[in-house]
Amino acid sequence: MKEIYQHYVKTSEINTPIFIKLSHADHNYWYNFKSDSNHKYDKNHYLYNTGSYRLGQMNSELFIRKSITGQYVIVLTSIMAKSILIKERCAYLISLFSPNKKKYDIYFEKFSAGASESAFELFKYAFKMGDSCVYILEKDHPEFQNLKQQYGKALVGKNSFLAFYHIFLARSFQSSDLVGHIQRRLYDNDYLIKKKVLSTDKKIMLQHGPCMATNIFERGYFNRKVPIAPDYMLVNSNFEKNLFLKNTGYTEKELMVTGLPNIDLYVKEQQSEKNQITFMLTWRPWDLTGSIEVGSYLDRYFSFLELIREEKFYKDKKINVILHPKSRIILQEQFPDIYEKYEESFFEGDIKDALLSSKVVISDYSSITFYAFAGGSNIIFYWEDKALAEVEYGAPNILQKEIAFGGIVEKFKDLHSEIVYNFNNPQSPFHIAKFSKLMECTSGHNTENTYNYIQNIIFQNQHNPLEEENAFSISEKQSSAS
Repeated sequence: MKEIYQHYVKTSEINTPIFIKLSHADHNYWYNFKSDSNHKYDKNHYLYNTGSYRLGQMNSELFIRKSITGQYVIVLTSIMAKSILIKERCAYLISLFSPNKKKYDIYFEKFSAGASESAFELFKYAFKMGDSCVYILEKDHPEFQNLKQQYGKALVGKNSFLAFYHIFLARSFQSSDLVGHIQRRLYDNDYLIKKKVLSTDKKIMLQHGPCMATNIFERGYFNRKVPIAPDYMLVNSNFEKNLFLKNTGYTEKELMVTGLPNIDLYVKEQQSEKNQITFMLTWRPWDLTGSIEVGSYLDRYFSFLELIREEKFYKDKKINVILHPKSRIILQEQFPDIYEKYEESFFEGDIKDALLSSKVVISDYSSITFYAFAGGSNIIFYWEDKALAEVEYGAPNILQKEIAFGGIVEKFKDLHSEIVYNFNNPQSPFHIAKFSKLMECTSGHNTENTYNYIQNIIFQNQHNPLEEENAFSISEKQSSAS
């Protein structure tokens, strides 16, 4: 187990497939460790897992799960307080005997850690309409108490008894990312919530961001064979809808061309004053381990920080240097001295606020570029490592030069002049035309349109056996608890 943990430290790999190695004088033979050599896919893979084993000194836990193919995989995850398990089981048992069996629409964002994306915008609208809705949010979120005063019982803390109770009485899950992020922790061996998710046929993904930057379809992100794949997907245009029809198993009826609800926030702020500059690159897992090499993700950030210190142009301007949340954690853990050196230079706060105030946004393959442009910002695509990135991603990006809605920079030395030009000029009609093809839903009414669409989905079939709570038998509960 220490070797597995050291493998994680070296590579950042959370999931480690298990193989059997047969040593021979001439050759070593490797066999996938499966429960059956003819194992076929079924939904039980998603439910199967062992209990967790704690690595106390390493603040981690291990458990074993099955992949889609039946392959056994060791998962390294964070330690979870035993009190969370107790709250979950108590909430499940009480939900079985709920007197009125009231159903709830559950809203949450990535890791249940934020309240600034489409799920929150939709929740606010549903709350105003008087729906049976619940928003799940980490209790340590800086705005949790303020939001609690506004929304009362409709806002609950992640991993609380009330959060679990409402999850087990859910009629729909409406989230800005995959529904798996509602679990107790990101990589989890949770049985009860997984069972509930499987029995719900109204898993609605509102998108963390438009799926038109990198080619996430080639990476299997929306694989319908995955048991908890969303039942319905929100898209922003016919262009994006056709990408889903071409690359996934989704049908026209399962794709909602209503546009991201939180795009409304940006559309309404198009004419507001913008005098800031934001630099935010997307997540690059392939170069965030071991060392900081020239041209790597972190090296580009340090180069940009040096640029804004050296050039007089930036002296009187607010510059937002935003690290991806995952890269910030890795920088803190693996390079604490370097993090401490630059910590004061990194942006703290809601990314939305930075984007809404920026005249220029510099990114690479991130969906934030769509939000920023909708809000009136000029976009600079910094594509110096585009060829390498596409190799690492496993496919060419969807966003190429032909449809890019901003300036393109391929060498760092050219970045400054592009920033100056874009800061001093409005959005060009050329880029506006390209953006309009990718993002058709920019009327400012995406929230209302999406809400009405989903209401039709929820109430088109009032009785669905898949959602009945007797999908969970007490014997199953007792088996999982043991």
